[in-house]
Amino acid sequence: TMYRHQDNWAVAGSYYQSAIEVATQAKDDWAKANALYGIGETYRAQSRNREAIDVLRESHEIQSRIGNDLGAANALLSLGGVYWAQSRYREAEKAFMEAHEIYSRIGRDLGAATALDCLGISYGSQSRKREAEKAFMEAYEIHSRIGHDMGVANALNGLGGVYYLQSRYREAETTFMEAHEIYSRIGNGIGAANALNGLGKNYHAQSRYREAEKSLVEAHEIHSRIGNDVGAANALIGLGGIYHVHSRYREAEKAFIEAHEIHSRIGSDPGRAHALNGLGGIYRTQSRYQEAEKAVMEAHEIHSRIGNDPGAANALDSLGEIYRAQSRDRDAEKAFTEAHKIHSRVGSDLGAANALQGLGNTYRTQSRNREAEKAFIEAHEIYSGIGNDPGAANALDGLGEMYRLQSRDREAEKAFMEAHEIHCRTGNDLGAATALHGLGDTFCAQSRYREAEKVFKEAHEIYCRFGNDSDAAGSLVGLGKTYCAQSRNPEAENALKEAHSIFSRIGNDLGVAIALNGLGATYSTQSRKREAEKAFREAHEIHSRIGNNLGAANALSGLGPIYRAQSRYDEAEKAFVEAQEIYSGIGNDMAAAESLLHLGENYRTQSRNGEAESAVMEAREIHSRIGNQLGLANALRSLGKIYRAQSRNEEAKKAFVEALETYSRIGNELGAANALAGLGGIYRAQSRNGGAEKAFVKAHEIYSRIGDERGAANALADLGMIYLTQSRIREAEKAFKEAHEIRSRLGNDLGAANALHDLGNTYRAQSKNREAEEAFTEAREIHSRIGNDLGAANALESLGNTYVLQSRNREAEKALMEAHEIHSRIGHDQGAANALNGLGNTYRAQSRNREAEKALIEAHEIYSRIGNEPGAANALIGLGEIYRVQSRYQEAEKASIQAREIHSHMGHNLGLANALIVLGNTYLDQRRNAEAKNTLRDAHKIYSRIGHSLGVGNALQSLAILDIHQNRYDAAEEASCRQAAASYRPADTGDSKARTLPALGRDYHSQGRYSDAEEAVSEALAIWISITNTLNRIGDFHRARRMYNQAEECYRIAQAIFSRIGDIRGEATEVFSLGVLYSCQHRRDEAEKCFAAARVAYAKIVDKKGEAKALNGLVGVYVLQSRFAAAGEACVAARRIYTQMGQPMSVTCAAIWELLRIREQSM
Repeated sequence: TMYRHQDNWAVAGSYYQSAIEVATQAKDDWAKANALYGIGETYRAQSRNREAIDVLRESHEIQSRIGNDLGAANALLSLGGVYWAQSRYREAEKAFMEAHEIYSRIGRDLGAATALDCLGISYGSQSRKREAEKAFMEAYEIHSRIGHDMGVANALNGLGGVYYLQSRYREAETTFMEAHEIYSRIGNGIGAANALNGLGKNYHAQSRYREAEKSLVEAHEIHSRIGNDVGAANALIGLGGIYHVHSRYREAEKAFIEAHEIHSRIGSDPGRAHALNGLGGIYRTQSRYQEAEKAVMEAHEIHSRIGNDPGAANALDSLGEIYRAQSRDRDAEKAFTEAHKIHSRVGSDLGAANALQGLGNTYRTQSRNREAEKAFIEAHEIYSGIGNDPGAANALDGLGEMYRLQSRDREAEKAFMEAHEIHCRTGNDLGAATALHGLGDTFCAQSRYREAEKVFKEAHEIYCRFGNDSDAAGSLVGLGKTYCAQSRNPEAENALKEAHSIFSRIGNDLGVAIALNGLGATYSTQSRKREAEKAFREAHEIHSRIGNNLGAANALSGLGPIYRAQSRYDEAEKAFVEAQEIYSGIGNDMAAAESLLHLGENYRTQSRNGEAESAVMEAREIHSRIGNQLGLANALRSLGKIYRAQSRNEEAKKAFVEALETYSRIGNELGAANALAGLGGIYRAQSRNGGAEKAFVKAHEIYSRIGDERGAANALADLGMIYLTQSRIREAEKAFKEAHEIRSRLGNDLGAANALHDLGNTYRAQSKNREAEEAFTEAREIHSRIGNDLGAANALESLGNTYVLQSRNREAEKALMEAHEIHSRIGHDQGAANALNGLGNTYRAQSRNREAEKALIEAHEIYSRIGNEPGAANALIGLGEIYRVQSRYQEAEKASIQAREIHSHMGHNLGLANALIVLGNTYLDQRRNAEAKNTLRDAHKIYSRIGHSLGVGNALQSLAILDIHQNRYDAAEEASCRQAAASYRPADTGDSKARTLPALGRDYHSQGRYSDAEEAVSEALAIWISITNTLNRIGDFHRARRMYNQAEECYRIAQAIFSRIGDIRGEATEVFSLGVLYSCQHRRDEAEKCFAAARVAYAKIVDKKGEAKALNGLVGVYVLQSRFAAAGEACVAARRIYTQMGQPMSVTCAAIWELLRIREQSM
């Protein structure tokens, strides 16, 4: 017995075994029963429970047979302890109650009180707190009555434990301190140290870590001083937990290892297992998952071997958490399920609830929301039923997180608020901080950024106050994300860098990677692509190294948009596909669906609309299946974008409306604003400007209210487009400038560049071409600096179109060719086709018809291949015009009819009318007057119906030409002079519309209507030309009627208009017309001067056809002046140009060439 009390189990067991043998030989049942009891106690201390049960049962049987009630009661008391250690609570309770009955019957108060103490411990293990409290109170009364201080202290210690389990921390503290005082007074070091252990746990639960550490250190010193290895080791385990919470991982690891060594040395298997479990927790926090798994597996093996079912179940819970941290959700589910079965079997309600909590978290990660909700609710009910307030609050935290991920924000907020109230009421500050963190995420998801910022800061203050570095850094990550969402980028960067520094200092690799992911997102919003890519790559490397598949996939999801923004589409696709595969592999359906949405966006950007739609539809199906309303709304919004890019406007509208309804129903204001912006884009595409403006204004209001400046700037840019469409130039310019100011202030380079692009369009609409050129150039420089090739190419296109308006054709050609090269290099087919379309129009303006034809054919092929029907039709219209100019009427007719059919079946009235104009002019050139008349009238009707004044004027001009062909000069003048001119007169057309239309290019470009964009940019020039052409036509009529003064006035006015807008070709044409007029008046010197000036102007803009026409005029004047040598030189020059163009000489030039040849021969 002496050796047993000294924990010298081997020697004690040897002596007891010898005593049993001697007593057996002597047939001394009394001695044998006592020796059996002694060896049973020895086995029990060594956790050799099966052997202990066997010998204690035998001892009890002998004591009962020989009538030794005291011995029988002692054996029952010890037997109950073994049952309790095995969680066989019913058998333990029966043994303790039977022992209590015997002690009470024979008047052994101390024994009865001790049995009550044991009953109290057994009840406490089953969370039967009221019964436990009653048993300890009864024991306390007996011990007090008989003056047994040790017993009083023991009962108080037990009561303290019950109060602790009930979160009655003040009462627990009082009883532990009272017990400690008694133990200290009577000189019971072990008891005093145990009371300090209890105090330490109690302080720990209240986050009073300094006091907890002080108590446990003192307990450890006492146990060490008196040689109580078990107590010293247990105190170290408690200290390890304290250090763990403080992120003092090295000290925690050292404490657990030292505790493990002590328990191993004294042969305490339960102690070894507890120490290993603590080590596993430390390793898991540090993402040392292999070491964590090994430690906890060993703990599980020990508990299973010694028959400690609760310990084995707790180890399984720990394993589940380790697996969950690695996204090994199937393994985690299996571990938690097995743990739950064990806890339920042994009657451990607390353990069962803990396992359910783990299962709920595992189900949530896999988007198995119904199962998760059921598990959390059941856990909450159990915790509440047994009076475990911290557990109930933790279950509410789990429910809140699950509701948040489902966008059930009201329920999430309610759950977190209730959890926070419980934690505050029970004095659990750290738990309160956890609930605050959950609230922060919930507020952030609802764009309630001010509230989110407030609770994250409050959580951070709590964590810092208690020295919990890891969670303090976690709250900084939350703050960083909140700042980033508000585009408060410097604050976001500072918070995330501080979090990264803390995680690095305490050796938390997982935290480091999470902070890097946040930094990557922050850099991305500022277009700091290189830094963003570096951060995400580093995060991916860390996650991959520590085996955190979920984190690795998250990093890939961050890298994908970075690559896409740089037009590195193949890398982006690879990142999204790999992320989606990881998410699917670990059963994270929600994240897998989000990856599919990103993949769809990547495809859409490349005009791979079929693949985009398939990816988004799959994401939609997943979100719908798992009941994720937010994800479902996001998928609908993505579908709307894809449909809009294909001009499937009604389908797009339906998708955006459904998305808006879903966002509104779940209270997601940010999503609602985004859906409104999408709807506004559709209304704009349908020319429903009132509806578009209303949608964008409402979106802007929401963005501004929730503090989303980035969204507000985007809404302003959209409003600017609407104002441009309505010729509300000042309002447009104001909106674009405000958007540019916001984006520049936020450090959003990409957005600032886009705003400059919009401003450039606005300046160009006002013929402020220098300002437009400066804006486009600055936009291009920004795009190039941040590595946004697509943006740079788009800026070059706009520059090219600006040069076209100024007849700076060489610069236009250079810009458009560079844009085409970029689009081709990055695989952006849509952009490449747009650039080719622009080049085709530029070449056509210079009469470089072969090059124009080649460019437009290639553009048409690309548009057709990627399924852009409007683009293909507009390219056909351009081709039709080229064929018509070259008198290739069959090809012109075919191209125009194809374009007409495409626009007709798409319901695109403007495109249909444009195709009819080209077709009508083709008939007109062939003198197919009846067909021309019908076709041009159809075009006129459509233009009139849709209020397109420019088109009306153009149709009337062509009809006027038809009248001229039929010698109906009065009808021609009426149509051309009065009706056509009237069509350009309204304030929103003519000069005003000409100032507005170039900016519409950006508008159409944002809708994916790229050919329409090019058409809109060019239409302003067409208006000016149409107005001056009307004047030119009037001049022609007056000239034909020999009303020369009136004709000259018209030509002069037209020339002045072209000069004002910087249209060199137009001005040259009017000068040429003046030359023709002067020739008719025999004013040959003035005619020569005009033809020469026209030739120089045409040559300057490389208009071969115009130059040849001017040379024709000069040839005629020279011949009339008998200047045959000059006529010959001019004729040779004209002939050379016609050869370069691959065309025969004009009739006039050929005739004079022949006359000059004959004259030369005759001389």
